[in-house]
Amino acid sequence: MENLPSDVRQAYHDLADLPKYQHFVRIPDRIIQCIDYFGISCDRARASERLNAYYLFIGVVDDAIDSGRTGVGNMILEYLSTPAPDFDYEARHSSVKLLTEILKVYISERAYPMMLDKLRELYGEVVSELGATSVDLYIVHRKSVGALTAEVSYLLIRPDLGHDQPTLCNFMKRVGAIGCLIDSLIDLKKDSRLGLLAFQPGIMDYAKLTVAILRNGFRVSIRHPRLYGLFFRAVLDNMRDPFRQEPSPRPGSPPQRKDKAASVA
Repeated sequence: MENLPSDVRQAYHDLADLPKYQHFVRIPDRIIQCIDYFGISCDRARASERLNAYYLFIGVVDDAIDSGRTGVGNMILEYLSTPAPDFDYEARHSSVKLLTEILKVYISERAYPMMLDKLRELYGEVVSELGATSVDLYIVHRKSVGALTAEVSYLLIRPDLGHDQPTLCNFMKRVGAIGCLIDSLIDLKKDSRLGLLAFQPGIMDYAKLTVAILRNGFRVSIRHPRLYGLFFRAVLDNMRDPFRQEPSPRPGSPPQRKDKAASVA
């Protein structure tokens, strides 16, 4: 970060300080706590920097999509097609472009092709989720979105772990899937009102989503009971986020579907 232009660093810190992104910028600390739980050797300072850039990126993209910029996914993949960061005029006037270019700084050369493939796969799952015509399909795609979002974060910090840690990666993917389902349960009513779902959720749909969360969450809690408190605080953090309240529709504007990013951990 210190090697970036001063105005880019300032813009990054200004975004990180915005209240609406605080839910996202708190996620890296919980991931570092999970790394500590597994007793994994890690360059924690460097990993934290990478994760901070990644989850602020997720927050900014999520905000852009919520604002109706539904083509933002393809636009980001286009930015990522060239690995060299480019802080051009557009990057200095677009939060999405700025955070995408900053994220490039933190992706290792070795991990870049795999991360790009995973991000393409993630975007494909998001598109499929938007077309899910039942809660069963919706749950399948939401779990995939959460797992892939977490897997990308693992690939990002993989160089800081000394060697590959498949146990940590699988754990992060499971937690990411659960986190995405929890996000969905919190937002389902709001998303339905705004016309963001391809199905109309009923009582049984809420029940199925709740059962999926409890079933998957129970499995993880049984295997890792010492992390229960961390999970519980993460859920409360999600539920208390004031910026998850239902926005007022813009006068004369039809509802916009959103490629919703996942918050994991």
